[in-house]
Amino acid sequence: MKCIILAAGYATRLYPLTKNTPKPLLKVAGKVIVEHIISKVEELELVDNIYIVTNDKFSQDFVDWLNNFDAKKNNKNSQ
Repeated sequence: MKCIILAAGYATRLYPLTKNTPKPLLKVAGKVIVEHIISKVEELELVDNIYIVTNDKFSQDFVDWLNNFDAKKNNKNSQ
């Protein structure tokens, strides 16, 4: 099964926090919101792919986050 995380909004009601950072990449309890969501989704055995839908304004922020997230995850798995 595939999981789609909808993260294309601009979260204007959270300005100024979200003026230059998408809401899913705001930190809560030491990690960004989307990582909290992904960790819960990964507990579901039926889910084999996770897709994140974003907007053009913040797409590069998500690419940068994903590169760091993958590196972090690979380091955890190799220990």
